[in-house]
Amino acid sequence: EGEPSRPVCLTPVDRYAPAAPAGLQAVQDGAAVTLVWNAVEASDLGGYVVLRGVGATARLQPLMRVPIRETTYRDTTVTTGATYVYAVYAVDNAAPPNVSQLSLRQTVTPR
Repeated sequence: EGEPSRPVCLTPVDRYAPAAPAGLQAVQDGAAVTLVWNAVEASDLGGYVVLRGVGATARLQPLMRVPIRETTYRDTTVTTGATYVYAVYAVDNAAPPNVSQLSLRQTVTPR
C-alpha cells in the first residue's frame, strides 16, 4: 500500500456518431419532392440534415441550418425537368455534434 492518488476530475467526451439513416426514398409529389427515411435509434439523437445536389454529379449541400427531428422532408424548391440527388445524415446532441455517415443517395427528376 502507498499514498492515495490525488483526485482528478474528468469530463467525458462523446466521440461516437449516430448510425447513418437508412431506407431513404425520394418521391415526386406534385411540384415537390418528398423524402422519407427510417428513424435512427440513438438516445442522444439531435436530428437529421437533408442534403441536395442539382445534377447527377453535383456536390450535395444542406437544405437547412438546424437539424430537423422528423423522418420526412418536403422539398418545394424543385424545378420541373431538373435532376436532384438527395442524402440525409444524423447528428447527436454532443457539443460539437457528432455526424453520421451519409444515407444512400436517391436521384429524382420532377416532371
